Amino acid sequence: MAVRLSPVRWALILLVIGLAGVAAAGALWWPGGSSAEVRRVAATVVAPASCGGSDAYDRVEFKIDDETRTARLDGCGHQENEVVDIAIPADTSGDFMVQVADSAPVKVPFETRLAAMLVCLSGLAGGLYAHLLGRQTQATASADAV
Repeated sequence: MAVRLSPVRWALILLVIGLAGVAAAGALWWPGGSSAEVRRVAATVVAPASCGGSDAYDRVEFKIDDETRTARLDGCGHQENEVVDIAIPADTSGDFMVQVADSAPVKVPFETRLAAMLVCLSGLAGGLYAHLLGRQTQATASADAV
């Protein structure tokens, strides 16, 4: 004979599962990175810099809205006339610095956050199921012993 859980205990278990689901959903829709949008364009290195100095920034030239601009590249050691993909910040007024596109921070994709939430919820459900099976086998073993 299996031991039955009281309605209060079931309510507590369901409350914990519900709160875990709400927390996982909140983590899913939480902003995944910087909100500033960046544009990716190809740039040409026009003034390479040696990596040994304190001002070790290459100068690059690129086009934005049919206008050719130059900016400092947050990096050094490139060859002159080398083409580099860069990330341009939203504000391009004045003298600004650009980054190599592969090193610029990006948002975590929605699919990745969804997959993480589903893995957490399935782990929680599997743990609850294992807990219930363990309690049932203990109750069955104690009932058989009597």
